[in-house]
Amino acid sequence: MISKIEEDIIQALREKDKDRLTVLRSLKSAVQYQQIELGRELEEKEIIAVLAGQVKSRQQAIELYLQGNRPELAEKETREIEIINFYLPQKMSEAEIEVEVDKAITELNASSMKDMGLVMKAMKEKLGNQADGKKLSEIVRNKLQG
Repeated sequence: MISKIEEDIIQALREKDKDRLTVLRSLKSAVQYQQIELGRELEEKEIIAVLAGQVKSRQQAIELYLQGNRPELAEKETREIEIINFYLPQKMSEAEIEVEVDKAITELNASSMKDMGLVMKAMKEKLGNQADGKKLSEIVRNKLQG
C-alpha cells in the first residue's frame, strides 16, 4: 500500500495537484513515523490503522471547525478524508454489520448488556477496521438490550 501512495505522490507532482500531494505526503510521513516508532516495516493492517487514524483526526478537526464557524476549513478536511478513503478498504454497511453481530451473539450465547464487552472484542477481531466503531457499538448495544 505504501508503494501505491508513493506512486500517487509522483503522479500528483506531475499533475500539479497540490492538495492531493499534501495529503499523500502526510500519509506517507505518518506511516514512516509509525515504522520508526516500532522499529520495523508495518503490515498491511497496521498501515490501514494508521490511515484510519488520519481520517479520525480530520473528522475531529471538522467538528471543531464547524463549532468555530469555519466551514471553509471543514470543507478542506472533508476533501482530505475523501482522498484518504481511497486507500482504505470499504466500510461495511449497517445491514452487513447487523448480520455479523447476530452471528457473534449466537456463537457467544450473549444475552444481556453484561456480555457487550465480549461481543465487541469478538467483533473487533473479526471485522477490524471494516466497521465503524461507533456504529458497531450502537448495533451491539441495541441487540443486547432488545
